Amino acid sequence: MRAALPALLLLLTPLNARPQNHAPTPAEIALDSHTYDLQTNGRIFLLSEAKKNNYFLLGELHGDNEIPALLHTLWPDLWHNGYRYVAAEVSPWTADQLESANPSEHIEGLWTRRQADDLHAIAGPRSHILWGCDMEEIHPEYLIRELARLNPAYPSLQQMDALTKSGYQRSMTAQLLQLAAAPPQHDKTINDISLYKSLLATLQIDSFRSVPTTKMAAQQDREQLMKTQFLAHLRAHAPARVLLRFGRNHLHRGYDARGISTLGNFIAEFALSRGETTFNVGAFGAGGKATLMGETFSMDETADEPTFALLASRAKYAATVFDLRPLRPFLHAIPQEKRTPLESTLIYWSDAYDAIICYKNVTPLSE
Repeated sequence: MRAALPALLLLLTPLNARPQNHAPTPAEIALDSHTYDLQTNGRIFLLSEAKKNNYFLLGELHGDNEIPALLHTLWPDLWHNGYRYVAAEVSPWTADQLESANPSEHIEGLWTRRQADDLHAIAGPRSHILWGCDMEEIHPEYLIRELARLNPAYPSLQQMDALTKSGYQRSMTAQLLQLAAAPPQHDKTINDISLYKSLLATLQIDSFRSVPTTKMAAQQDREQLMKTQFLAHLRAHAPARVLLRFGRNHLHRGYDARGISTLGNFIAEFALSRGETTFNVGAFGAGGKATLMGETFSMDETADEPTFALLASRAKYAATVFDLRPLRPFLHAIPQEKRTPLESTLIYWSDAYDAIICYKNVTPLSE
């Protein structure tokens, strides 16, 4: 394996600084021979890996057209191969609204109604596919409104409803939590989860977010909520393959740089305990823009991560899929004290994700 180290170092050398006419190195061959065009053989590669595994974890971008388009392309084949549910970074209440034939509220956020309809195009309109596995980030007042409707004689809920009538603000959380302390007489299970417990968890996490010294607790509680809600859905439904669609920072194997985002690692270990397997694929942008909640922002992430800059420089297609697993032996053969910053981030990303998709130009989400 020692002979592979110079090869890896050459792979990491900028193309214009290499000796002319150098022969391809083993490391270059390992990476370039496992690079695919998402529109053709990359799609085949992802579907093949999904078929081999029980859980397909997609660490997505947010606010773009590319990920919804990818799911539109993959879902019919995933369904054919036994995938029946999509665990998503939305609340159980929002998941229910997205799947409802008569939604009571307008939904904003990471999913659109059109994206949810895509899931049902092959599964049928009465099927329940979407699992809400998160807090209600955008409209907690809708949960309050529903609980107040179920409990018209419950003064605390009526006060909460009145307080949030013009919209929810994070500054309200302390007062709302105090009013919500006692469980109401009437609760409702929505998308497999107690409506009251979902609201309580949302308010608790938001209360931690409002204070700088407890932001870490907010992140930890949110990850814990994602895990417990995922398990609740899994217990409520017959065994089936599951696609997980969350932001890229949630679905790593291992821990992220903050040491908080462990959902992907939890799923991998949980699957192992059941004799099942996972495949983790992430996505990043090398250019373009995305739009979320009315805000448009750059999706060129190459300055954020040396690994992204390297992969973007070697991306051959508009959307290039890199299988990172063949790089692991080369990378881990480098003694830790001799690793460059780039090598360290390559180890991080190739351990965290089995594959990664580089989108050269990300486009803002449109309905």
